[in-house]
Amino acid sequence: MNMSATAWKQAVLVPQADSMGAIAVVRSLGQHGYQVHAASVKADALGCLSSFATKGHQCPAYDSADYLPWLRATIRTYQIAAIIPSEGFLLAIKHHFAEFAPLMPIPQDEQLVYGCLSKVYVFDLFMKSADERLKQHISQTAIITEAAQLDELDTSNWTAPFFVKGDGFYSKQGDTALVAKARDWDAARQKVVAALADFDKVLLQDCSHGVKATVNLVMQDGHILAESMAVASHENPHTGGLTALRQSWWHQPMYDDAVLRMRALGWNGPAMVEYKWDAATQSFDFIELNSRYWAALNLDILAGLHFPAIHLDYFFNKTKPAQAIRLTRIIRARHALPADFGYMLSKLRDPQVATPAKLKSLLGFFLYFLHPGIYSDLNYPGDRKLAWLNTKAFMMELIRSCLNKLS
Repeated sequence: MNMSATAWKQAVLVPQADSMGAIAVVRSLGQHGYQVHAASVKADALGCLSSFATKGHQCPAYDSADYLPWLRATIRTYQIAAIIPSEGFLLAIKHHFAEFAPLMPIPQDEQLVYGCLSKVYVFDLFMKSADERLKQHISQTAIITEAAQLDELDTSNWTAPFFVKGDGFYSKQGDTALVAKARDWDAARQKVVAALADFDKVLLQDCSHGVKATVNLVMQDGHILAESMAVASHENPHTGGLTALRQSWWHQPMYDDAVLRMRALGWNGPAMVEYKWDAATQSFDFIELNSRYWAALNLDILAGLHFPAIHLDYFFNKTKPAQAIRLTRIIRARHALPADFGYMLSKLRDPQVATPAKLKSLLGFFLYFLHPGIYSDLNYPGDRKLAWLNTKAFMMELIRSCLNKLS
């Protein structure tokens, strides 16, 4: 779906082209006529090798003194008209945000952009809001600024384990981050007190149950341009983590909650709003906001919904659909190596998983390669070589790992 006849005239920089989300962005924009400059510190980054990339660039590391000069020279040389930022890119340009902001199709408000990278900032805004709806569908949550608050907390309804989180937005020094798990309240208390030495604000939460589910949106100038939802079947590890096998779906209450939160934040741009979905109780909890293109974006473009192309068509030409384009097709997609391999391995290693279930996972891992109804994230039409390159790299790394253990 090429929404803009003149789109080919713009050059777009896609940093961190070694990530799954960036690969999907490269494919979507290249397929729709944009000149895509894929960049990564890794020489063999798959996004840089994509058939849909106009040019691949090996760039300096984000923390290198050479990165910003390289970025400026690349923008000037190739007449870059837009940058699709990753979190790493945003952190790299943090002290030069105003210089590069006009090229990015995200808010020009620096505090909002970096705040939306912070779990603490996002939950703090929701917890302080006068809109009580923003305090629903979240796990038990407290924003802690001083240890004395812990004595005032009623944790009788909290469910262990507990999670203590801090991030660079409220770090007292640098961009350090913290995610710590505590099995009981005493351990959680100790971790919060320790965290307050490094962070001005700390997020304390109990445990949400269920599987990962997401609401995926692209918003610009308050308009929702495109939308989809997905729910995980496999996560790596199997107890919860990176989505390895997922399918599209729709759940209107969760969607409404996500849109409410994005409008409360005032966010414009790509967003994956992540939840825990408990099918048994038909309930969900908001977990976090990923204010960038998501790792599972390949599912959307495999289904024909090209969020990045729709996004930039609006950014450059104000071309927008009469109503938000919604993914209604049911599609399943899988990132086999290493994600689904990791899912299978985590079940094999878990002593609490019964032997029949382990065997089912082992057999299923191989049979899924033959399943006609499951798409491969990397085996994309016109760009299938990335699947083979990824498999080759995975096998070489697996062999090296096995040899190291034997030596």
